[in-house]
Amino acid sequence: MIIIISAIGSNHIIGNGEGLPWHIPSEYNQFLAHIKGETVIMGRRSYEIFKSDMLPKRMVVVSGSLVSDKAAVFTSLPGALAYSEKFPEDIFICGGQSVYEESIPFADYMYLSFIKGEHQGNVYFPEFDRKEWMIEKEEKHDEFTFVIFKRK
Repeated sequence: MIIIISAIGSNHIIGNGEGLPWHIPSEYNQFLAHIKGETVIMGRRSYEIFKSDMLPKRMVVVSGSLVSDKAAVFTSLPGALAYSEKFPEDIFICGGQSVYEESIPFADYMYLSFIKGEHQGNVYFPEFDRKEWMIEKEEKHDEFTFVIFKRK
């Protein structure tokens, strides 16, 4: 199963160039719990920012320039997906912006945390056609709402 996972602020903001534009430990811990023991695909910049926090079973990075002994590196998302689909774990797509844009057509689910309040950033989650998705689960928290979307 291919699952996009992201926290999204107002105006679809997901980052500020140096990480997340908010600090919500409960949401971040939920994110880490979902990806623990799974296969994770992300772009180079997201990998550089978040790699020390993550404990997936398998780390896969889409990059034309990264060299790593801790991650499998592919120059394209289709290459990263083909490699990742050889393994039994779910595949979590963890950003950034261009990887999310390219991965939406492949995703079976999206696990999205909608962050409350106003935040500044310059990295965005792409628009998606909500008619193609149904809400399977919704959890309201003080600082965010977590929604699981399933492709129709």
